[in-house]
Amino acid sequence: MGLSQKQQYDVTLNFSRVAKPGNPSIGIKGFEDPSKATVPASNPGGSGSTSDEPSAVGNYQQLGAVPYTFEIGQYEITAKQYVTFLNAVDPDGSNEQLPWTGITLYDNRFSPVENPYQGQIIQLKHAKDGQHYALADENWADKPMMWANMFQYLYFVNALSNGKVVAEKSNKAKSPEGFNVKLSTKYVRFSDDILTGAYNLNDYNYAYAQRQNTSGFVLPSENEWTKAAYYASSKTNNGTPYYYYPTSSNQAPEPLTSAYWASSNSQPSSGVNVNNKGEVVNKKLSKSTINSKGYANYDSRVFWAPTDTSIDASSNGKANVTNVGGAATPSPWLTYDQGGNLVEYTDTVTAAIQAPDSENKENVPVYFKVHGGIANATEYQLWITATGTSNPYGQVLGSMYQYGGARVGFIPGDNKQTKKRSAEASSLADPLTGQRVVTRIDSGTTYDTFYTTDTAEAIDTLKDDQGYIFLAASFRGLKANNKNAVDVYSLFHTPTQTHYYTTSSAERDQLISSGNYSGGDLGFRALAPSAGSTDFVRYFNSSTGAYGFSAAAGDEQFFTSRGYAIDGVAWSI
Repeated sequence: MGLSQKQQYDVTLNFSRVAKPGNPSIGIKGFEDPSKATVPASNPGGSGSTSDEPSAVGNYQQLGAVPYTFEIGQYEITAKQYVTFLNAVDPDGSNEQLPWTGITLYDNRFSPVENPYQGQIIQLKHAKDGQHYALADENWADKPMMWANMFQYLYFVNALSNGKVVAEKSNKAKSPEGFNVKLSTKYVRFSDDILTGAYNLNDYNYAYAQRQNTSGFVLPSENEWTKAAYYASSKTNNGTPYYYYPTSSNQAPEPLTSAYWASSNSQPSSGVNVNNKGEVVNKKLSKSTINSKGYANYDSRVFWAPTDTSIDASSNGKANVTNVGGAATPSPWLTYDQGGNLVEYTDTVTAAIQAPDSENKENVPVYFKVHGGIANATEYQLWITATGTSNPYGQVLGSMYQYGGARVGFIPGDNKQTKKRSAEASSLADPLTGQRVVTRIDSGTTYDTFYTTDTAEAIDTLKDDQGYIFLAASFRGLKANNKNAVDVYSLFHTPTQTHYYTTSSAERDQLISSGNYSGGDLGFRALAPSAGSTDFVRYFNSSTGAYGFSAAAGDEQFFTSRGYAIDGVAWSI
């Protein structure tokens, strides 16, 4: 009898089961400091509503009532999980604009070149299928995904909904309230069918984000999200069964703090509990604080910088995120970071309210409720009364472009769950990081094609007055120990302000001695001309002496129409 083959998964997701269905709602006054007046113990109107639809009684909005058992992600969707999603559903890296919503799954705002302080993902134009997207820095792996909009998260949910749970493990853990919470880890294989599924994103006339399924993966509703974050099930010391904060407390949590903030504000180093990689140092957290009011990443106290990026005045106002779950302070249902890090989308519709600093460029008819506070927000965004709204495309108001996050929900169905408790990781499950990535930046003034592996150099070049624009990361350079690798030297032609690349050290030395070229350092490693599957063509303008280099077929017309001629192959990959 042959050995049974384990099924492969792309992503693992951790869930808490939120039980006690039919719980009463809580009446709150939106964005008012939670107190016995704004979150009264006696529910205004006495409705005790258990509907999953938010309602208002007088000046009070009803939140948190859910008439069924559901599951919710213990953590926010991470950058690593989103990279795996991109490689699974867009294996060739085409990043095509999607129908109806008009968005792409990858945006240049995700890039560390375009967005040096918070860019988490690199897109490689030239790579093997399933490897076109990579983490910009290994330190982003377990940080929550930033800069994505609600539609991108809905496509993520659809890929789960149409995919398959190939294995699941369950256990129980104690809530801070003393009752048991069922936890599960689901091992899921993504589907590349993302236009429909849990949500119909393929019909312009269809209602926005209305659930199509009665079970399976979803984006949490506002009530589901609120119950998981604040509902204690028994009365807390504010007289209601809901906490004021999503840290199992009626007191504001202690803000997590990094060394940069502490030194800038003349605070003692003993209060620092986040290192320079954005990781919470658990031994620096006080157990008494965790048990009383907890910790959260808010109040602009966490600053850290990825590799090749420094923290300076330009990073002011961009407090960074910490590893999911790092604050070590759970809600009553053992979820983490429902306060701080990122504000999170729900699939609950609200009016498309126009605020002075908000944008509705797409004229969407409805917005959606968001909750949770962000890393650079003050305490008020963590309140149970903080019921925000957002354009599903993201908006400037509330830093949603920067700090838009989400976690996955799951509605158990009547069908039997998978009995398998083990599976093996697919080739996509552990995405590559941005090592040796060669980025291309073009000048619209000089037609320079600049290739570099130095992210900081790329960022500085974009500030140049020669009209440089970021196209994308081009390819991954070869390792030095690759026996087929050749050195590609980078030179700068002063008369035309353009770069030249050669695999010949003799030619490099000759050009430098001519007096017209400078540089000559190793730029990257590739394959010899015509030795690989993709050739980087060299173009030459005999009138100016400028060169251009590209593997894109469309660039041939661009260069030849501007007086350049094909001058052979410079290198291959």
